[in-house]
Parts: sequence; C-alpha cells; structure tokens
Amino acid sequence: MTRRVADGGGVHLAFGADPARSMVVSWLTDGPVSRPMVRFAPVDPDAAEPGEAYATTSTYRDADRRRVYVQHATLVGLRPGVHYRYEISPALGGSEPPASQRTSRAGTPTGDFRTAPRAGGTGEGADGSGAGASEADGSAFTFTCFGDHGTDQEDDPYGTPASGAVVAAVDMLAPLFHLALGDLSYASLRRDPAEVWADWFRMIAPSASRRPWMPVAGNHESERGLGRFGLDSYQAYFQLPDNGAGGDFQGLWYAFTVGRVRFVVLFGEDACYQEHGLVYLRGFSGGRQTAWLEQTLRAARADPEIDWVIVAMHQVAMSTAAYHNGGDLGLREEWLPLFDRYEVDLVLCGHEHHYERTHPVRGVVPGSRVLTPRPVVPVSTSTAATADAAVSPTAPTVPMAARTATPPGLALAGEVVDTTSGTVHVTIGTGGSSSPSTGALFHPPAGQVVIEPEPPDPPAGPGRRRFGKSPVSRRRTIHVTEGAPWLAARSTDHPYAFAALHVDPGIPGGTTTIRLTVHDSLTPDEPPFDEVLFTRPRHDAVPD
Repeated sequence: MTRRVADGGGVHLAFGADPARSMVVSWLTDGPVSRPMVRFAPVDPDAAEPGEAYATTSTYRDADRRRVYVQHATLVGLRPGVHYRYEISPALGGSEPPASQRTSRAGTPTGDFRTAPRAGGTGEGADGSGAGASEADGSAFTFTCFGDHGTDQEDDPYGTPASGAVVAAVDMLAPLFHLALGDLSYASLRRDPAEVWADWFRMIAPSASRRPWMPVAGNHESERGLGRFGLDSYQAYFQLPDNGAGGDFQGLWYAFTVGRVRFVVLFGEDACYQEHGLVYLRGFSGGRQTAWLEQTLRAARADPEIDWVIVAMHQVAMSTAAYHNGGDLGLREEWLPLFDRYEVDLVLCGHEHHYERTHPVRGVVPGSRVLTPRPVVPVSTSTAATADAAVSPTAPTVPMAARTATPPGLALAGEVVDTTSGTVHVTIGTGGSSSPSTGALFHPPAGQVVIEPEPPDPPAGPGRRRFGKSPVSRRRTIHVTEGAPWLAARSTDHPYAFAALHVDPGIPGGTTTIRLTVHDSLTPDEPPFDEVLFTRPRHDAVPD
C-alpha cells in the first residue's frame, strides 16, 4: 500500500535551549501551512501564564524530488517543573490526524509535557509525585533510552513489531524524556525514505507528543542525495539546541542540561573508522566537534550546579559482538581520552543490537595496540544473576577504592558503582531492529575492534560518496580481536529492551545517584534483567 509522505501527525517534542523554560513542538504537514502555531497553558492555571508560539517551516527534497515539510514551534517563557498542555493550529495543515494523535473536540491535535526541573529549584519530580525527601528540590527525574529502532509496518524489513511495542513500554514508566540513540527509522535503506520517516514519527507520536524524544544521529541517518553529508532530512525533522557550528553541522552534536545533569550528544561518524553509512564521514567536521566536546566537558565540570556528565552517541568503543560491528578504534583515539580527562560518568550507545554494560574504565591496558580501555573492577559488588558476564582473572585492572561499598539505605539487587573512578559504557541498540546481535556474541566474552576500512578499489561506476563528493566503492572493515576485561554484564536472552535511568540529586553536600534498570520491551511488567546504582559526590560536597 502506498502511503502519503505526511498525511498529518508525527507530532514530536524536543527540549529548547533551556529545557526548564523552552520546548519545541514539531509536526509533519502535506505542504506549506498558513501561520502555523501552538497554543499552550499550564494544567494548573495558577502555575504559569498561557501563551502561543508561531512555527517556522523546515523543508527538504527527498531522493525522488518530493518536498517534505516540517513545522517547528518554539515555546518560550515556560516555568521549570510545570505540567503544560498544548494544541496545534491549524490542525496539522488541514489533514485529519491519525488515531494515535489525541485531539480536542474541535479536531485540533493536543498534547502535554512537563518542563525540566532546575538544579535545586522548585517543582515536582518527573513522575509528578514529589515523593522522597531527597527529591524535594525538584531536580529528580527519570529518562529512558534505546537505539536501533525501525518501524512496526508490515512491509518494513528492518523493523519488527517490537519497534512499536517499545514505545508503549517506555510510556509505562512516564519518563521526563527519551534519548533515541541513533538508527531511528532506517529510512536510508528504503526506496521511499520520506514515507518511512513519516511512518516512524506516527509510530512514536503517542509518546513523543508528550515528552521530548532527543535524537542521536546514527550511521543510517545519512541518505543519498540529501545535501553535502546526506543529513538534510534528519536536520529538517529535528530542531535541536544550538551547537555554535551552524550550517551543515547544526543539530548533529549538541548539549542540554536537566536538573544537575549535563547531557552531551555526539555524532560518532565523525570519529569512527568503520564505513557503514551511505556517506563516509570520518573527519567531516574538520575537528570542530572534538573541539566543541572538550570545551563542553570542561565547562560542565567547572559548573557548580552540574554533578553528572552523560554522553550519548550511536557507535560504541567496546563490544563483545563477534558478527556485527565491533568497538571502534577511532572513538578510542579521539574521544575516550577526553572522557577520562573530564570524568564523564556514563556513555550511552546503540549500534550493536544487544545489551551490554562495562565496568568503569579509565586509561588503557598497558601494551595494548588497540587502546583497550582499562577496567576499574569493583572490589565488592553483586552482579545481577541474569547477566552473562565474565572477566578474565589475569586482566590488568585498577582496584576501586573502599568508597564503592554500598551507602546506607541504598540496598539494590545489582551493583553499586562510583563513577568518579571511571566511565561506564552502556550499549542498548535493542529498539526493534530485525537483526538482533544477541545470538552473535563471543563465548567466552572477547572484544572485536574496528581498526580501519580496507583500501578502496577504483570505483567502476556510481557508488558511495565521500563527504558528498567523488564516488567510492564500499569498503569492508578490518577488525582485530581483543580480550574483554572491561565487560561487567550483558544479555543473550533479551533482543528487544530499553533502559530507564532515575536521577536522584541527593541533598547538598551529600551523594547523588542514578539508578539504571534494563527492561525487556516485550514483557515490560517483568522485573528488570539488569540493575545497577551509580553514585558520585555532589559538586558541593567536593572541596575546592
């Protein structure tokens, strides 16, 4: 069945420049719209003032020269931690909204959202309850994440019914926002990419119209014939916080702050050796992204209101997949030294279609030619019994200090990890892809590392583009195998899953925590199959 590129709907939210005070409402339309706007008001009329915002239009032409229209309205002047309702006018460009999109009696699409809390500010927790003494300052919240999604359409060879199921599973936890860790729709692999994007946005709208879905660009976001880097569609669909680079680079990397957490979103294609997209983009930013990353991390660690630094990117630096992608040496060379220098707490990734988690890592294993990250193995932890994890007893490790003992009142089934000792990498590319890698892991655990692509053969005809210019043939990847001393946990039994992370800011001068739980998206009512508590001292508890 042929579907219209945008038959109305696809409403999705994103945080604005200040997540506590601005929100972007975006939606797809069939064509130009006269004076598109969004009206908004607090659910509690005493909490804030109502307002309205006119939308701007982003467009691009797809490979079939069809023009696609996306409207973006930026709501400003919002108050932190407040629950708002909104409605779109005119109603999605005059089209009837899909059944998944809620409407008012007049047929106008409506939605609601909660603004982010301020660090130490006022407002309810992310669940609206305000429960918990340490959450009373309003900066506690929950967010979810997964990557490698696809659609649940019957004719989608890259998605599965699990692609739709995970959207509903995420909503059961009512997170403040969701991190979509790349390879969103797999539109670049299809003959009708604009229609696939529309299917994906319609599928996520029941969730994305109520909470921001903050995207990460993956290797399958680049499409042939769409601008210099093949990313015109991605940049049209999302209006994201400014990264200062503008132009071709806008929205490909960015940062935002929620409560006392600084989120840093990266575009891994810039650093990776692997050639796995339609355009080979290693080094495409000319160092701009890495310079921005260092400046952003340095500023975050100097900010007295920031405790946690979390990086989100698509590709991985470590992986135990034997027949999939592997960790990438480019990330180890380019970005992991910065993660060490500025004590990044967590790195959240997709790309590999299974779940795994590392020990905290800091530096490299001595003598490693591929810069194998050196694990900081906890002295006393209780690893979740359902996780398939193994660490070589001869692997070089750095003992974790005694502070990793479980703090009073924080008894959990999983591990307790102090992230000041090292960065934990979490891979969760389990959103619904039809090619899970749970059955393609090394046993016993080992790592596979991308070290470079093979030299290209002379192109015989139209082929892949490098930086959007001359055609080159697709190159296979050269891998080497390493030990996996960094592996803490992985799952071979849950091909479709998502992670939830609950941030508790603690009290001034004390400890702050993030509780990670990992859930099977097909059986979300079951207990999580992995659980770990990350801890670190608050910034105001560390002597100057």
